[in-house]
Amino acid sequence: MPRFARLFEAAADTLNAFYAAIAESNLETAMDLWIDEEFVSYIRADGPHLHGLERIRAGLAQQFERGRTTIEALDVRVYDSLGTVVYAAAEAHRRADQSETMVFATYVMVHERGEWRIAHVHASVMPEETAGQFVAKMRRGRGPLH
Repeated sequence: MPRFARLFEAAADTLNAFYAAIAESNLETAMDLWIDEEFVSYIRADGPHLHGLERIRAGLAQQFERGRTTIEALDVRVYDSLGTVVYAAAEAHRRADQSETMVFATYVMVHERGEWRIAHVHASVMPEETAGQFVAKMRRGRGPLH
């Protein structure tokens, strides 16, 4: 059992590396985290649907030109099986201009050749009412979504 526990922890390392690459606007590091398949897709919270590695690269480069963004995972749910891990996360996206957007994001990770890689990301902006309720619960110290 401990071997499987470490296997899934490594998927979390990939997610954390993605967050770090986004915060650092590091295109090469961000791209190294994706599975090397053309079926990959990234639906960004600001709207673009990017399919394939080249479109994802171009979309991330465009995103990085607008300035740095940090992503803080506020609540993460994990669904795992032997070769796939899915993260459902509520996140705060903070830009360099100090603006903040609350986002729901789903990350699909695939275990291939001994490594966890991103196969799909789907992010969407939370409705204002939902974001307000989420933030209020966090401020009351009750923890996320309890």
